[in-house]
Amino acid sequence: MNQVSLIGRLARDPELREAGNGSKFLGFTLAVSEFSRDKEFTNFIPCVAWDKAAENMAKFLKKGSLIAVTGRISVRSNNTNGKYETIVNVNADRVQFLESKSNNASTASNQSSQSDSNFDLSQNNGFVQEQEPVGNLSNEDEIILSDDDSILWD
Repeated sequence: MNQVSLIGRLARDPELREAGNGSKFLGFTLAVSEFSRDKEFTNFIPCVAWDKAAENMAKFLKKGSLIAVTGRISVRSNNTNGKYETIVNVNADRVQFLESKSNNASTASNQSSQSDSNFDLSQNNGFVQEQEPVGNLSNEDEIILSDDDSILWD
């Protein structure tokens, strides 16, 4: 089975292009963080989206947008003047936007601000999520929430 799932941020603004056969595509680089012991490593993974997914990405996303990509790894070889080159990328079958447009705008303009995303672990290297009060819930709301756990088991 050839399947990959990635969560990361766009490394640059997406540019929609058109192939020779008229279909639209978007080549993008996804910055994916990896944590090992006390260090963070970032992998820059080349990806390609096609047709409607590509059009929506160009319309709604920009550099720094947090997305999830599910797709297939594509490997091809190229021989230029006797020099072999292996090209690896991800063909995106599904792209999911993980931030709202307003949250994305504030993230792109100020990368050092605290994000609401669970995936932004750079602010919290101890991996401990600080809990904030939920708000003003009445006792009636709390009972409804605690009694209705059937959604978890259906």
